[in-house]
Amino acid sequence: MTAYSVASEAMRVFAPPPDLTCSQWADQYRQLSAESSSEPGQWKTHPFQRAVLDAISDPKVRRVVVKACTQVIKTEAILNGIGYFAHMDPGPILVLQPRDADAKAFSKERIAPMIRDTPALRGIFAEGKGRVADNTIEQKMFRGGMLAIASAGSAPNLARRAIRFLFCDEVDKYVSTQEGNPISLARKRLATFRHRAKEILTCSPTFEGSEIDRAYSQSDKREYYVPCPKCGHMQSLMGAFYKQVRFAEFGTVEERAASARYHCVACDAPWTEAGRKNAVERGEWRGGDFNGVAGFWISELYSPWKTLAEIVHDFLTKKDNPSELQTFVNTSLAENWVEKGEAPEWETLSARREPYDPGTVPAGGLFLTCGVDVQRDRLECETVAWGRNRESWSVDYQIFEGRTSEPAVWAKLEEYRTRLFAAEGGAELPISRMFVDSGDGTTTNDVYNWVRMQPQSQVQAIKGSDKGILPVGQPSPVDVTAGGKKIKAGLKIRMVNVSFFKAEFYADLKKRAPTDDEIAQGYGYPPGYCHFPSGGNYGDEHYKQLCAEQLVSHRNRKTGRTKTEWQQMRARNEALDCRVYARAAAWDLGLDRMQDKHFKAYEAQIEALKPRPKDAGTQPAPRPVRHESKWLGGRERGWLKR
Repeated sequence: MTAYSVASEAMRVFAPPPDLTCSQWADQYRQLSAESSSEPGQWKTHPFQRAVLDAISDPKVRRVVVKACTQVIKTEAILNGIGYFAHMDPGPILVLQPRDADAKAFSKERIAPMIRDTPALRGIFAEGKGRVADNTIEQKMFRGGMLAIASAGSAPNLARRAIRFLFCDEVDKYVSTQEGNPISLARKRLATFRHRAKEILTCSPTFEGSEIDRAYSQSDKREYYVPCPKCGHMQSLMGAFYKQVRFAEFGTVEERAASARYHCVACDAPWTEAGRKNAVERGEWRGGDFNGVAGFWISELYSPWKTLAEIVHDFLTKKDNPSELQTFVNTSLAENWVEKGEAPEWETLSARREPYDPGTVPAGGLFLTCGVDVQRDRLECETVAWGRNRESWSVDYQIFEGRTSEPAVWAKLEEYRTRLFAAEGGAELPISRMFVDSGDGTTTNDVYNWVRMQPQSQVQAIKGSDKGILPVGQPSPVDVTAGGKKIKAGLKIRMVNVSFFKAEFYADLKKRAPTDDEIAQGYGYPPGYCHFPSGGNYGDEHYKQLCAEQLVSHRNRKTGRTKTEWQQMRARNEALDCRVYARAAAWDLGLDRMQDKHFKAYEAQIEALKPRPKDAGTQPAPRPVRHESKWLGGRERGWLKR
């Protein structure tokens, strides 16, 4: 290399950044790759993306926060930022991904194709031939700087190098190391460059107080305002889905989604799909006082790649499943997930009682489960009937007084377990599955001793937990030999994710029953609707106990993360626990996986169990076996083994 070329390169590296913003650079140089784009070729900045990209190159902005839905701007902001700085304003760059696998995938699937397909970058990055030191999956050298792609979970990755540009992707998925918060550790690496440093944080929201939520709250909190096609009123679409997006209340999912329209907050005019997209093209970002941190919040309602009908269809297919609904809220609406932990007021539930007697199974109930809560001086249990669309009917609630260390109270539960419940038409239904809480430690052995003597296909011991991979975990052996070997036919215990079922139950309690006119038109109850009887133990105290808990959030001062947990608001909550265990038993029987053929099988068996008229010349149908499950729900029925 000649002295002239060395001097020229030095002048290029240390020259001030050119008069070209990040969005202008992308429009001029960036090429989209076929691996990650449905329309590969020249990048074109959409109006709502321009301010985000330009904040990355703005010297007055020290930090950019992008709190956004998926597939709109997050990843492309990082890629365009990397390309811009590597080409126009070089320096050392660190990109953090949640896990090592994420870092490698990002490098191979997004960074490498961008360098390969963008000539301006291909000419400055070292050629990747094998695993040469200048171009690996973890590190890529370019003229005047280097690009490192690392996992946020490794403290050495965060501490070994000085950097000028820090890109943090999916920050709510980061796990704190022993040394502390990964982002705080990485920020220390920016100190060498002081005022020339820049950081970009991106993520879809998760919950209040999360990393991205706190970062956005410390920014100028910009939202994208768009004009109404009719009256011109400027409005943000953030937080507007449940208020301004309207669609038919009844019909198929496709019909309801097709009817969806956004309505102006000022004149209430419905927007066509073309009107919505045109409004987004004419929008602008608005925020509070600028403090050096530019924050952007945007949802799928602005997306030019997804129609409102598609967004609503996504919502309708997920709204009845709490975990899937959370995904929709976080990744489509770009909103924090708030557990629907607050039950309706107990008076509201009490007023909903229906004219059927406790101990009877109304029409629609196809099989029964029972949840048992164990206290030192009593057992409490509820039997619930389940039908299509997860519709449920509270059938019976019992309290058996007596110390659980003595056999008398267990004898009462034994008798209850074998009871048959009268259904409409004369059929009698048994309890298909009973989940018994294993107690607080002082009663655990009492529970185990009783459960060991019961039919394993009908009665199972459980333990509640606030978390779990599955709503109901796989059976875990309890009994072992003297040598520590598990006994194959011994007692097994199931872990129940009570948080999952409480959130679902409280959401179900808020669902509205159809009006008489709607019923006359053929509309049924919403999925998961809960029915309650009149009389018996279903008095005011029962409904007060159902509403006894709420979800609260606690922030960990050390990690900065927020943890949500269920908290009792009154002393008694046994009715809620029994209901949760009964629901878990229904899940274990396969309620959530049942298809039409399964429900028809239940309906056929109930029909067969109805008594025949004496003059029909036939004998009454035999009762189902009470214990060992010739009834649907026992171990012999293959599709319910799951």
